[in-house]
Amino acid sequence: MICPQCHATIDDGTSVCPVCHAYVDAPRPASFLFCEGCGARLSAQERVCPKCGRPAPAILSSESSASDLAAGKTASFPKISQSAIETELPRVSSAVNARSVLDDALDPSVTHVLDASDLAASAKASSSRAPRVRKGVVAAVALVIAAVAVVAFFVLDPLHVTPGLVDSIRESAEDMFPSRQQGETTDQVPEAGKADEDASDTTVETIEDSALSDDSAYEQLHQAYEAVVAINDGERFADAITSFNASYLDPDLETRKSASAGAYALRDELQGIIDDLDAMNLADGSAYTDDREHVRQLALWMYERVDVICASWDISLAVPEDEYPFQHEDEILAPMREAGSSALDNYYAHVGEWEPQEP
Repeated sequence: MICPQCHATIDDGTSVCPVCHAYVDAPRPASFLFCEGCGARLSAQERVCPKCGRPAPAILSSESSASDLAAGKTASFPKISQSAIETELPRVSSAVNARSVLDDALDPSVTHVLDASDLAASAKASSSRAPRVRKGVVAAVALVIAAVAVVAFFVLDPLHVTPGLVDSIRESAEDMFPSRQQGETTDQVPEAGKADEDASDTTVETIEDSALSDDSAYEQLHQAYEAVVAINDGERFADAITSFNASYLDPDLETRKSASAGAYALRDELQGIIDDLDAMNLADGSAYTDDREHVRQLALWMYERVDVICASWDISLAVPEDEYPFQHEDEILAPMREAGSSALDNYYAHVGEWEPQEP
């Protein structure tokens, strides 16, 4: 015999299959039935259709009813005819659309067919709303354009009416609220007899820069002196000289410009120190009159030393692009030869003794 479970060949009379261990002599399940309501396939053990809930045909038999009653189950279910089912279906009174059909469906797997006339009516209703939407959009755009045009008219004022309009509004405000106008004076014509008297009472105040005290003068002079000495002794002046010696004959113009920046910056700084010394307002007979001249002279000597380097840089940077700086070396070094060392010698001869002293 053949095992009904695994289809293996086994001995006749075997109660348990030695291959799959299934009970061979167990009664086979009855053939499937079909629900009379929805047509779903049912087994003999099912009493109610799991899909629509209708009683299965098997439990309406007398044998099944007896067994169900013995087990405490209710087995008396009347048969539902097709006409009864149709009378219980909902009637659609309104236009059918896809959403209503899906919402009313009992089985989502059922295919529904929409009426062509209903679809055409829905499409016509949707198309009738489109012109209204377009009209609304066009109206909104027109309002925006009008607002922009009004603002542009007042801002650009092509007819030159805005100033007059503003003046008229201001005059109206002055007439309506005279007490709120501030900063205005009324012209009054003085009497002839009081003209001289009023003129004699009028005093004109003049603001003059106050002269520096000795303490303030010393502080400013000492700061200027230290600034000049710092330039001479600092690394920036040494770097300016080194950059000139290394790059004034370089064929690349951008390299020469970069190397000359330090010298031009030092010359501008010294010019600022000289301008500040000239702007000092010392009192008449101040003890620091000579000190200011001394510090100014030190700054001038330092300026001349840096200015010579800048003058040579001016010639180096003016070399045409189709020529090389070494072809103009004598011209570039000419300002240094003409200047000599007088500024350097004078600076070191007086820098120590010309330091401002406290009062």
